[in-house]
Amino acid sequence: MFRFPPLTPFVKKLLIALFGAWILQILLQNWAGVPVFAFLALDTAQPGVATLWQLGTHVLAFPTGPQAVFSMLIMLVFLWWMLAPFEQRFGEKRTIQLCAVAVLSSAIFGLIVGLLVPKPSPLYGAQAMLLGSIAAFAWSYRGQGRMSLFGVVDMKPVHIIYLVLALSVLMFITSGDAVALAADIGAIGGGMAFIEWLRRPPSGRRRRPKRRKKKSSLDVVRGGRADEPRWLN
Repeated sequence: MFRFPPLTPFVKKLLIALFGAWILQILLQNWAGVPVFAFLALDTAQPGVATLWQLGTHVLAFPTGPQAVFSMLIMLVFLWWMLAPFEQRFGEKRTIQLCAVAVLSSAIFGLIVGLLVPKPSPLYGAQAMLLGSIAAFAWSYRGQGRMSLFGVVDMKPVHIIYLVLALSVLMFITSGDAVALAADIGAIGGGMAFIEWLRRPPSGRRRRPKRRKKKSSLDVVRGGRADEPRWLN
């Protein structure tokens, strides 16, 4: 039966932070004339000093027009839908790490492609965390049967990743935004790589050489009655 997952602690904080940052950006951008979007979004055309913080802050940059209302709300709902099950399974610490990996890998891929194409677009939005969580959760169930997509369609976990990649390619075909496509691929790859990192075998600790036991100066002598064997030092 289709239902939303419980709202986990980190996901709840994340949704509040993203929604609050969006409202604050609207007030500053539209009503105070402060260019917050340009400050937060990752400039892939001319990397510079600002790139150092934009690698992380681009997830807080959102369009502030009326058309962005529904897209923002849908983004928050899907983050809840996809990221909360991951936190339920792996915990808050791993979920924070996943988000960081997805955001950075998405930004790096987008930045590299931005240096290669003629007119790159800025990178913005929290889509990296969404795609990274989908890829990570599906990849964690690789080889373990089938998963239910939206509670309706049963698919192999790897097919869910293929579907997300196909949607990213379709969006690229319609928009021609190579930076966005590279960022999506980076986020998906980052989510899969994070699961592989979690599955790594524990690092082998150096085994300390066992100390040789000193030979005791005492000898063991059989004693007692023959029908009741005992040991006497």
